[in-house]
Amino acid sequence: MQKSSYLIMERNHMNKLYRSKNPFVRFFHNQRLNDIINFIPKEGELKILDAGCGEGHLLEKIYNLNPKHLLFGFDITKVALESAKKRVPKAKFSLQDLTKLNISKEYFDIIICQDVLEHIQDYKKVILNLSNLLKKEGIIIISYPNEKNLTISRFLLGIRPPKIKDHINSFNPKQMKKEFNLLEIKRIKLPIAFFPFIFSLEAVQVFRK
Repeated sequence: MQKSSYLIMERNHMNKLYRSKNPFVRFFHNQRLNDIINFIPKEGELKILDAGCGEGHLLEKIYNLNPKHLLFGFDITKVALESAKKRVPKAKFSLQDLTKLNISKEYFDIIICQDVLEHIQDYKKVILNLSNLLKKEGIIIISYPNEKNLTISRFLLGIRPPKIKDHINSFNPKQMKKEFNLLEIKRIKLPIAFFPFIFSLEAVQVFRK
């Protein structure tokens, strides 16, 4: 994630969500991971980047799926990368600002950007950088919350503050498709797939270059 005064990251922040005592919170966050994993091939030796990898939970799942995949994790928070390196020792982690990537173009077969863009003011630059890093015919997997419904659900669950302070952007599937300008091959709404986005908490979109 990009450095900003909005960015908040405590140690083991995501681990607390994935193991939350609240069954709905725990189910929702793990459901997103599992839905993303369904797009990762079980065979091959693909170069896979988790852009905004946090504490490495997704990369751990990918490694368990196929340890031959070449795994990379970028994040701007040192405390998260410390946990990620312990969780997936064989992955290559790097402290990176996604708005300022300086890497060879068209390098990765799969790029995942999970609940990151809502934190970054210059998110358009991130989209451009990630698109440039993706190989031709590669796929990019994006997830982001429905900010309005997320705020309402946090309020109803008694989570304070209801509005997440470092969420400075809000997206919808139509807008995200336009921003990436790539072929959309799949769209999932969470937690119930057949609900329209306006009634959902989260969207996962998959694009092919």
